[in-house]
Amino acid sequence: MWNRFSIKIQLILFMTLVLSIVEISTLLVVLNIQKKDSKNNSILDAQTITKSLNNDLLKIVLNPNTDMLSDITFRLSAFKKIEGLILLDTQNNPIFKYGDTQELLSKQTIILEKNTLFSENNLLIKENLEAENYTFGHTILNINLSSYQEKHKEITQTILLIFPITLLLGILISIYLSKSYTKPFSRLLEAMKKSDPTKNEITIVQTSAKNEIRELFDEFNNQMEQISKSSKEIQLLNDEIEDTQKEVVFTMGAIGESRSKETGNHVKRVAQYSKLLALYYGLSQEEAELLKQASPMHDIGKVAIPDSILNKPGRFNDEERVVMDTHAKLGFDMLKNSHRELLQLAATVAYEHHEKWDGSGYPRGLQGENIHIAGRITALADVFDALGSERVYKKAWEDERIFNLFKEERGKHFDPKLVDIFFENLDEFLKIREQFKDV
Repeated sequence: MWNRFSIKIQLILFMTLVLSIVEISTLLVVLNIQKKDSKNNSILDAQTITKSLNNDLLKIVLNPNTDMLSDITFRLSAFKKIEGLILLDTQNNPIFKYGDTQELLSKQTIILEKNTLFSENNLLIKENLEAENYTFGHTILNINLSSYQEKHKEITQTILLIFPITLLLGILISIYLSKSYTKPFSRLLEAMKKSDPTKNEITIVQTSAKNEIRELFDEFNNQMEQISKSSKEIQLLNDEIEDTQKEVVFTMGAIGESRSKETGNHVKRVAQYSKLLALYYGLSQEEAELLKQASPMHDIGKVAIPDSILNKPGRFNDEERVVMDTHAKLGFDMLKNSHRELLQLAATVAYEHHEKWDGSGYPRGLQGENIHIAGRITALADVFDALGSERVYKKAWEDERIFNLFKEERGKHFDPKLVDIFFENLDEFLKIREQFKDV
């Protein structure tokens, strides 16, 4: 649950909680101290009153008379806090009473034993009457605590009024501090989102801090630069590997063709035708380029065909035809175990470029769109170039004868859509043939 909140919110909540605990604890401590102070002050006031009346009370103990009693009664009336008073002799016998003495009488024994007794609203306290270090008797007083309680209430209300203001101020400070502390991390996170060192896109973060934040930012900047540098090196290596791979694929294709006395320009032309057909068919630039690189391997299986068959000047007999037709499967078997996308596509091209749209091709008799588009494209490109080129077993066909064959084989040998694309863009195909013609 806690982890669902952002660090900023967590800091605000945590600091607010700590502040609230501190304020409540302080409030309780202050109220407790105030309560103790009220009690202490009431005791001090009682002692002060008793001392101020000490001489008069002693006179009553030593020589009680009506005038003395009237005089002390009058003086006691001036002390509003005194609700009742009892003057006791040394034997704890009452000599004089003032005000409401009911509670004092009911709790006299306890008061004499404990000296002070607090009830809900009153202080009951015992004080000695002394002179020349001799005790002549005692007084027990009932002091009204309302004035102390009122003061305590006022202080409590003031503290409670200050409490929410202080809490609000604390929350504002918490928000400010949380923003200050989380801002560097937010900047770092934003920089991380914007940065892609593999594409040389780096957002450098700067700070005026001289603490761990600077170390964190500097380390991030260094890591981004190192990753970018490493990515460039890896990209260069990958480019070199891909270029080498393409070169090897093309060279292998050329080798396969050279064994059947065909020139390297045949595979170049087939590659260019294949890319052009792929683009017009609707494949992406990347897919078309990949097919261009893979198509030269369409006849790689011929390297395993004996020269006596491969370079036979005349037509094959049935046994020779069977052997010759195995080159599609042989090419596939040579390439199928590679995990490289290029060689995987080359394996498919080698396997399916002799399949026909109507299902009469080999080696599996695939039909229509069950034939991979790369196989269908390479088939048309290979046949167009093969018919227009001179081989050991035939002369080059004239263009008109080739075009008539393509029209006849539309929907039979070839994908009808590819045949339409070929004729719609015939000038471009003828331009490629002229550009890479055999010397």
